[in-house]
Amino acid sequence: MQYPKRQAGMTIWGLMFVLGTLAFFFFLFVKLFSPYMDDFKVKTALESLARQPDAGSMTVPAIQEAIRKRLEIDNADNFDLSALTVETRGKMKIIRIKYESVVPMVYNVSALLSFDHVAEVRGSE
Repeated sequence: MQYPKRQAGMTIWGLMFVLGTLAFFFFLFVKLFSPYMDDFKVKTALESLARQPDAGSMTVPAIQEAIRKRLEIDNADNFDLSALTVETRGKMKIIRIKYESVVPMVYNVSALLSFDHVAEVRGSE
């Protein structure tokens, strides 16, 4: 009986390990895709507000309403606008949205995602 000088290929255990690893990362992708898409919508809404010429003269409720309307159009309804803060530094207004999202994974294991977006707009003179 002749044996090959070297073995070629993958064993069933190696194949199961590779498929298990791919399945794990696909599971993470599926679970975390939605919060990251919502965050992308929040970031886009903040950037679009910062590009408005009258953003520097808007009050905090007006800023919240503008972002709420944009998020409603983008279908990101589960976002809480209490995470929005506006700080004035000289002639600049700094609009910050800082929030956390908890994504349940399995049983009592959850993923905590922290997001922080800042936009600076020139205030009215």
